[in-house]
Amino acid sequence: MPAVLQCLTAIVHRAFETAVSWLEDRITETGNEAVIRESTLFAHACFLINSMSQREERIRDIAANLLVQLRDRFPQVLWNSSCLDSLLFSVQNDTPTVVNDPAWEAAVRSLYQKVVREWIVISLSYAPCTTQGLLQEKLCKANTWQQARHKTDVVSLLSEIRIGTGKSDCWAGTRTANIPAVIAAAAAASGANLKLSEAFILEVLSTGIVSATVKCNYAGEIAGMRRLYNSIGGFQSDSPQTGLGGGLQRLISGAFYQPAETENDSFNEMLVSKFVHLLQQFVNIAEKGGEVDKSQFRETCSQATALLLSNLDSDRKANLEGFAKLLRLLCWCPAYISTPDAMETGVFIWSWLVSAAPQWGSLVLAELVDAWLWTIDTKRGLFASDVKCSGPAAKLRPHLAPGEPEALPDTNPVDQIIAHRLWLGFFIDRFEVVRHNSVEQLLLLGRMLQGTTKRLWNFSHHPAATGTFFTFMLLGLKFCSCQSQGNLQNFRAGLQLLEDRIYRASLGWFSYEPEWYDTNNINFAQSEAQSVSLFVHYLSSGRLDSLQSDSKGRATENGNSLVGANDHPVWGQMDNYIVGREKRKQLLLMLCQHEVDRLEVWAQPLSKEGTSSRPKISPDKWIEYARTAFSVDPRIAFSLASRFPTNTHLKAEIAQLVQSHILDIRCIPEALPYFVTPKAVDENSVLLQQLPHWAACSITQALEFLTPVYKGHPRVMAYVLRVLESYPPERVTFFMPQLVQALRYDKGRLVEGYLLRAAQRSDLFSHILIWHLQGETCDLGKDASGKNSSFLELLPIVRQHIIDGFTPKALDVFRREFDFFDKVTSISGVLFPLPKEERRAGIRRELEKIQVQGDDLYLPTAPNKLVRGIQVDSGIPLQSAAKVPIMITFNVVDRDGDQNDIKPQACIFKVGDDCRQDVLALQVIALLRDIFTAVGLNLYLFPYGVLPTGPERGIIEVVPNTRSRSQMGETTDGGLYEIFQQDYGPVGSPNFEAARRNFIISSAGYAVASLLLQPKDRHNGNLLFDDVGRLVHIDFGFILETSPGGNMRFESAHFKLSHEMTQLLDPSGVMKSETWDNFVSLCVKGYLAARRHMNGIINTVLLMLDSGLPCFSRGDPIGNLRKRFHPEMSEREAANFMKNVCTDAYNKWTTAGYDLIQYLQQGIEK
Repeated sequence: MPAVLQCLTAIVHRAFETAVSWLEDRITETGNEAVIRESTLFAHACFLINSMSQREERIRDIAANLLVQLRDRFPQVLWNSSCLDSLLFSVQNDTPTVVNDPAWEAAVRSLYQKVVREWIVISLSYAPCTTQGLLQEKLCKANTWQQARHKTDVVSLLSEIRIGTGKSDCWAGTRTANIPAVIAAAAAASGANLKLSEAFILEVLSTGIVSATVKCNYAGEIAGMRRLYNSIGGFQSDSPQTGLGGGLQRLISGAFYQPAETENDSFNEMLVSKFVHLLQQFVNIAEKGGEVDKSQFRETCSQATALLLSNLDSDRKANLEGFAKLLRLLCWCPAYISTPDAMETGVFIWSWLVSAAPQWGSLVLAELVDAWLWTIDTKRGLFASDVKCSGPAAKLRPHLAPGEPEALPDTNPVDQIIAHRLWLGFFIDRFEVVRHNSVEQLLLLGRMLQGTTKRLWNFSHHPAATGTFFTFMLLGLKFCSCQSQGNLQNFRAGLQLLEDRIYRASLGWFSYEPEWYDTNNINFAQSEAQSVSLFVHYLSSGRLDSLQSDSKGRATENGNSLVGANDHPVWGQMDNYIVGREKRKQLLLMLCQHEVDRLEVWAQPLSKEGTSSRPKISPDKWIEYARTAFSVDPRIAFSLASRFPTNTHLKAEIAQLVQSHILDIRCIPEALPYFVTPKAVDENSVLLQQLPHWAACSITQALEFLTPVYKGHPRVMAYVLRVLESYPPERVTFFMPQLVQALRYDKGRLVEGYLLRAAQRSDLFSHILIWHLQGETCDLGKDASGKNSSFLELLPIVRQHIIDGFTPKALDVFRREFDFFDKVTSISGVLFPLPKEERRAGIRRELEKIQVQGDDLYLPTAPNKLVRGIQVDSGIPLQSAAKVPIMITFNVVDRDGDQNDIKPQACIFKVGDDCRQDVLALQVIALLRDIFTAVGLNLYLFPYGVLPTGPERGIIEVVPNTRSRSQMGETTDGGLYEIFQQDYGPVGSPNFEAARRNFIISSAGYAVASLLLQPKDRHNGNLLFDDVGRLVHIDFGFILETSPGGNMRFESAHFKLSHEMTQLLDPSGVMKSETWDNFVSLCVKGYLAARRHMNGIINTVLLMLDSGLPCFSRGDPIGNLRKRFHPEMSEREAANFMKNVCTDAYNKWTTAGYDLIQYLQQGIEK
């Protein structure tokens, strides 16, 4: 008997191999031959599944073993409905009930459960959307059974299978379902109401049952409507016993007749027309910028899908056009609406369609591919390539980024990117399902990939698109790996070209400066890093086919060169394709790995993991990277240098490449620092002759070229002034202090010429310029140095030239504006002789004399606020040792807002105080605020307006709705924790927690600003709190290298974090609370975002170096400012540095000691 069994086993295995060979030989067949091949494959699989219930154990084991081999060699069986039916239900149907053998039944059931669980887990790990759709269909089928035993078996088979964004224990290694876009699509396909913004675990059974029930309900609604419609005879009224009366009679009697096909057609036509109309309405709402009701959209789409599927088995040809239109709308509507909610609905109904009707797979995919390519043409989401949709780079123009300022997009590009991400997850899911058995659908996906990558400028450059972009490239690489499959062997050349396009597009992502973007969504940030990491993993795993090459290194196929002698359709001229391909791959891997490291730091700023495990790159390798990057696109080389700013080997090689290709890169502003250098100026380099043709840089970059080290070189100055004149004067006004300082080095009077021309273009520019010129003016006897005296002599001359250039109308506005505020400022001098108790009445008397002449006067500190009057009772004299600063409240309206919406705005008018240092500090704070806003960080800074209006005179905008911490201490003995409870309610209440949140985001914002600016004298009189709990720092008399007490630098912490502040930030008291971690995370992200724009911030401070401000009076303020950015550190090292800064500042004794000193000396509440 054993010999016979061995013989039979050998025959079975030989027959199996023969069948497999027969199937593999026909892998390239299409049409009916492909259908025959696939049906044969599925029949064999079903036979093996059914054979697992045989009584003989060895037969069961052989069947299970061969089934696994068949499944591994032909994965398409995993998603075949008949195979899944056999797996789930044959154990009940095939087990004879005549023979009562509990042991055999238990063994068979155990084998089936093992195979089924493994089958479902594998199918979920590759295509979770389609798998869930199939399981939901089977659960619908199980619900129709009468025997509860069968349901129990199915439930036990599916229980404990979970997938999600957390670590999955269902499978080992990296699978398709580990791709964040795929798992997000799987969550949408499940039908569960999951928040994709949070980590989730999806229980396949429970969500499957719920969704199966929902689908059954929708199918039941359509069936019920059809039955009612047919029972009342439709809307026909010309036959006896039809119409409503006859229908009701039949309903009462229960005498239902078999409906005529025409009534079915009429019913279908009516509902199709209704659903088409509703879906078109949703599209119209979206196109007009309205918000689509997501529940109504989901219900309509689900009902329409149920209607389509209810006609699945019909052979009728009627209404085919209507059904086709409805199917097209179901595929296109989510693309039209382009929101995450709409796309979740789309993935749900698409998974439903292709699972319930696999024969419609090609139709659905064809429509989806057309819709995807349409989003490229209309520049949506991932393909919103317009500059205005590029995120931080667009929002920081022109101050910190080159280019004209752009209006913000009407819709949030991030939402559309997330919608594309979900959609892409569904495409990857379908690719895994059809890659082995449907050439037609593979070619559709190939069309989508080729159409997407054929133009490099298709893609959005928004940093929030990083993960979605590289997920798409991962799909492209997976598709290219199919060139070894028999069914795509005829397309190897096209696949190789597609692979080159993917490499080129992937490298093209790095042709832009690295940016951050925060969506306030931890799961999204982590998924971005994971998406790029999976791309790196796939790229480095070597799964792509290695090409043969000829003697010259050209790629070949069957001995024929794929490209011309030296010309490639993607890479252009090249000497050796294979060598170049490997270099580009290594460069791409290095850049992607660096991007992964960056994104992981952003996603987990408090993690202690480092990047020390990365292999050290040799100088020769850096040079090779630079040359490879420059050969692909010079912008990639410049981006590479910005990622590694202190790498001297890299910068030196790029400088040489720039100089040797100077004519080819004149459109790239980032190339300027590589040839416009102090050395080039000293040598009068011939390269500087290219500047007249160079693209405009950012304003902060242009400011650097105005510093003394560039010696006012005519070509450099001409370029700088061309850059400044390319931007609207109102945009340049922000840097007025720096431009006034540039007059010190203006030997050719070029800066003066620009200022005069800009003043003629803009009245606002001219007014601000005159105020700053007046603010720099002082008695020449105070500073007799030649350089400063010539500068001071020039100021009134420039001022007069500006006034002389005014038109009569402009001159009238100028005189009324300046006379009005000169009168208000002069009140301080009138008050000085008066006793303190009479000063407030004196302010009122003087204010009553001042009239607002005209409706075009504005606050100098806020030109967008027009003055409508003075609150004469608001004048308050402030404390000062030798001067009498006054605070006055104006009635103002927004220049572009409702002119009847009058609001109060208080300003402080100072005489005898130099406000210029405050202006510089608040410029840096304003730049930081813009950076935080641009990258989506929820950090709060309030750069209130300050303007010097004359020698030691100025106007300071009062921060509205605030009181100082010192003032708060005058009314209560408690600390901030107690004050917050008094003002906002008990701990844990919504108002208190909202105020605590506001305190955290403002404290974090000012922590970053304080680290960079080093403001001292941080006593409680200089800390304000507004009415919602936000902190605001004021008075920047000591910044950078200066501090009170003769620069003793007693306040050693980088920012103030006193005990009472830590009570709010850290309820644990030991730096282990969620709120403390949140605060430190925000500090780290703010610091990382600021580092990205280090040069712009430093250049803003640099041009003020010779201004005579106290902050530049000692030490090396610019060098130390640069050191505090730590450009030599990696992102993780910088994050750890900022964490240590926060820990060091936590309740530091010198902070408490300084508050005590101020309380004892000045009476300032501590």
